[in-house]
Parts: sequence; structure tokens; C-alpha cells
Amino acid sequence: MKPQAYLLSASILVFKCSAWEHTSEQDLRRGISGHNHALVAFIHPSSAGSQILEPEWTSVAKSHRSLMSIDCSTNSMLCDEFGVISYPALRFFDGHGYTISYRGPRKASAISSFLRRAQRPTVTILDDETTASFQSIDDTVLIAHVNPRDEHIATALRAVASQFEDRASFGLVDTAGTTSVECYNNRDEQKFTLSDLTAIDAITKLTQSCIAPLIGEFTRANELDYLQSGKSLVFFFAMSSNEREAYVNKMRPVAKMYKEYLSFVTVDGDEYADFAAPLGLAAGEFPALSVQNPRVGQTFPYPSGADITPETVGAFVMDIVQGKVKPWDGQRRQDKTRAHDEL
Repeated sequence: MKPQAYLLSASILVFKCSAWEHTSEQDLRRGISGHNHALVAFIHPSSAGSQILEPEWTSVAKSHRSLMSIDCSTNSMLCDEFGVISYPALRFFDGHGYTISYRGPRKASAISSFLRRAQRPTVTILDDETTASFQSIDDTVLIAHVNPRDEHIATALRAVASQFEDRASFGLVDTAGTTSVECYNNRDEQKFTLSDLTAIDAITKLTQSCIAPLIGEFTRANELDYLQSGKSLVFFFAMSSNEREAYVNKMRPVAKMYKEYLSFVTVDGDEYADFAAPLGLAAGEFPALSVQNPRVGQTFPYPSGADITPETVGAFVMDIVQGKVKPWDGQRRQDKTRAHDEL
């Protein structure tokens, strides 16, 4: 991000951050004891992540009374006591001495889902009658159908559930048949089934694949994972989260069709304004889209000014595959007219 843009954004976000209603140390200790459960945000006013979280947190607080926040700039010793090393840090306290670190999206809907999830058992014991309804209880649901002779699978499931309980719901049901594990990504309407459980990390890998969104958000934390995945990337830049969410909702069928070869990602046009130019896009001229093959260093900017729809993006990808679109030469912007002539 350019320094000027960052300073402008930061000043706006710091102003918004004034809406935080922080908890005192005394109220925090009271709130997480006595069998009370609470979700606590340890924030620092100067961190961009804390500033971005504030409106999402405020939204969740309207319907959940168990939220508290601590300002670590004025309570550094308290934050050190709870092992906070980066901001924001979200921790769920179950009132019985057990703490869960939340590592999911910093979005109101995801945080609300987490709160509901945290109040259920780490692994819910199911039967034939409850299994069907449990499949849709969360955005990501993993159910292990375990034959009693494979008790080691149930043990492995509990270990994985403890690792991912902040992002998925886990169920266990006995079966007289072959042991298998199913995972439902209900947001993207995908189902993953695992019957070969010989590998030690089989359930872990299944869970990771199932949790991963079909169209993810490109962030500082995951950018290397995407760039080193071996797949070409379809970047969609937009300034507002509403624009990016609308794109995800309409582009899922295309992303599902090409998921073996392409990773579709959304990009915050404000935070990643400086990333547009290397992709053949003009900073600030968003929404915009570009396809990149990191392995061979080829970039294909989507025609400037053209509508971004599932049909047109799908056709654009096919034209790239068929060699009908030339890679960006690093100098020119591909506009709608020129693209039409080349295709």
C-alpha cells in the first residue's frame, strides 16, 4: 500500500476505533470466572487488524452479550499474562478454565458462528436420527462414521477437533459398516468423503481442504500459500467488502468448475493497492480482475471496463487456456476494445 493511502486509511480507522467499549481488568476476571463464558478481543488501537475488526465486533455485540475487549496499549501486563503476542487476539473462555483461540475470519458472521460452536462439545456424539440435521449446523461440519473396531479413528478425530474447533463442528456416530469420514462445506455446497484412513494425517488434511473457502481472501498471512500452490490465480480487486462478497456469491459455480487448476481469490483494493500494478491493473480502478500463472510468470489482465460476470470470466479463462489471449507484456493495459480485437 502506498504510504499516503495507508496514512489516510489509518486515520479513518483510528477514528472508527473510538467505538470500542473496553472492559476493565476487574470486570474481565469476573466475566471469565464463575462458570461464565466469554469471547474476549485483546486489541491495540494502533494495529490495522484491530481497527478493521472494530465494526465487525460491534455488529456481533448487538446480539451477543458475552463479548468483552481489552485495550493492550493501556493493559500491557494483563495482555502479557494471557499470552497475547499479536493483535487482535480473540480468546473464548468457557468458564471452566478452558480457553479456545479463535483463528477464523474476522467477520461478524464467522464470529457469531464461532460463538455458537464454542458452546457445543468439541465432538458431538450423534445417532441415526441426529446425524442428518447436524450436517447443516455450521459452515463446516465433519462427521466420522466409526466402526467400534476402529476406535483409534475416534481418538484421531478428537485430536483434530481440538485443533480446528474454532473453525468447524465435529460429530461422531457409530456404524456397523466401514469406517469413513465426511466433511460438509455448506457455504460452498461441497462435500468431501474420506474412506482411506491409513495415513496419520488423513483427517487433518481432509479438514483443511474442507475448511478452505472455494473463493478465499488474499491476505498477508496466506499470500505465500497461494503463490506457491502450483495453481494459477484469479485475482478480483474491490474496495468494499460488500463488493467482494457479491463477487464470491455469483462466481462460485465458475470457481468450482476450475478448482483443480485455478484458485479464485478476492483482494482488498485499499490494503493491496500496490499489488494491482504488477498484475497489469491500475491502482484504484476497481473492481478489476487479473489472472496470473506464478510458475511461468505470465499475467492476463481482464479487459478494463468489461463487465465481470460468471459467463465472461469463464469465457476469459477458456480463451487463456486456448491461447487466444496474449500474456501482458508489462507495459500496456489491456482495454475492452483491444481485448475484443485480439480474441
